[in-house]
Amino acid sequence: MDNDRSDPLDLLDKVACVIRITHIKFNFDPTAHSADALNIRLDRTHEVPVPEWSESLFLPQHSKAAYALEPTRNRTISIQCRFEITPPLPNQTATVRAAGGGILGAIDPTTVQFVNGVSHDTSHLGDQEYVQIPLNHRCFNAITRSDIQWNWSYRCPRTHSWRQMDQSTRHRIYVVLDVPPAPWSQTNAQFYPWTTALDYAIVASNTSSISDPDEAAALIVKHVNGEPLQYDIWNGAPSYYASGTKTFLIDAWLGGFAAGPIVNCYDCASAVTTFSNVLGCQLTYQFHDSFGCLNPVYPIGRSLCNNPFYGSSPPPYNVPLVGLDDFQRTSFGNHAYAKQTGDNFDACMRANPGCLTSLAYFLLAVLVLVGTLGFGASIARRLFMKAAGWLIDMSQTEYNRLVVDTSTAPEAVFNGGTPISLPLGI
Repeated sequence: MDNDRSDPLDLLDKVACVIRITHIKFNFDPTAHSADALNIRLDRTHEVPVPEWSESLFLPQHSKAAYALEPTRNRTISIQCRFEITPPLPNQTATVRAAGGGILGAIDPTTVQFVNGVSHDTSHLGDQEYVQIPLNHRCFNAITRSDIQWNWSYRCPRTHSWRQMDQSTRHRIYVVLDVPPAPWSQTNAQFYPWTTALDYAIVASNTSSISDPDEAAALIVKHVNGEPLQYDIWNGAPSYYASGTKTFLIDAWLGGFAAGPIVNCYDCASAVTTFSNVLGCQLTYQFHDSFGCLNPVYPIGRSLCNNPFYGSSPPPYNVPLVGLDDFQRTSFGNHAYAKQTGDNFDACMRANPGCLTSLAYFLLAVLVLVGTLGFGASIARRLFMKAAGWLIDMSQTEYNRLVVDTSTAPEAVFNGGTPISLPLGI
């Protein structure tokens, strides 16, 4: 008869309960960024609601959150989750956990107190129906956009076996290098980083897995210059930069270039600054007046050119390339580009560095790779980009040497200006 007795643990496991997760908050403290997610929005007119996930959401793109790498470095970050249990009792305790999680990691078994069927947590100052859970296994080390999934399970009161919840939760997680600076904001909701801008800067610009802000900005330069746009060879006028308000018309840019394909340097500089900074880079918009005559360069979408306004010039200056020291050719009265830590990033044009200069950049890149045993890969990649003519990560002297023609006295005098930083809005 003794063999027919039920195991007490089996009997306890038959105590029925069902637990489900109803909401998740990633950004539960909008005033801080080191322990939770950033303040973000979808675009100019649509916010990212908090909680970012609820039971009605099934696709990762419907539940978005963004984190900044620098302020969360070596810090514990958490999420807040709301659970319900049936049957609801005045006071009971259960355990939850989640497998998977991608870059946010699995969630360790967490004890949850329930009051009248709803989770209850007095350990934080927010809504006490939300349980604050640390993400002990998250892994942030570079820019990324990653779709993740948590598979939740629970253990009922007075039982020892785990049961799967009916629904997994799926989320789209962005990681940027630092808190995005101007034109973005963490205090003005209208200028919270937009996920549409993050998609452009991470996915379209191929910056995923980049951890160096100079390399991230360089890839933004490359992508902006590669868009289906062309320099305004008639007037040099902007289409996506409002000079009066000093704002980048980001809606038109992201809306399929609604203002048309013709751009100037103001457009390119504001695009590079805006999309680099949404990644946590620290670029500033620079206005350089006066600028000067050009060495042969490749204006965005155009062929080799040292006579940038040939579209509206009479013969013999109605062609892009004229005599190298012909001072009657058109030139840049002023110019705009971006700077980060004192170095220039310019998507309006590519340089024509010549064989010797390109070879020098190439050999230096190889030396960096060999000398640092690969740890200088980011520096080397930027040097390879310079060898290809990209105007990225350059001192002012280096930049001027490649772009500005000062080989004659009149040309040298015309190149008399210096760049100044201007504010930039969106």
